[in-house]
Amino acid sequence: MCLLPPNCLFCKHFHQDARQDEADCDAFKEIPDVILTGGHQHSTPIEGDRGIRFKLEPAIAEEFFEVQELRRRLSDA
Repeated sequence: MCLLPPNCLFCKHFHQDARQDEADCDAFKEIPDVILTGGHQHSTPIEGDRGIRFKLEPAIAEEFFEVQELRRRLSDA
């Protein structure tokens, strides 16, 4: 089990509803588990995404690259 956040959190299309602790985005009303668990990075199409793909939110790009480096290190271990 990976405790690193999904790429969705770094996407400009992502929306977090803190009141209900639910996440959605411009592509999906409910983000598929395969994306949330990292099984699909959503840089390529997936059924139901309405043509919207992952787009890095510039304001948090540094954090995104830090998480990606941690992922790389963990996969090399």
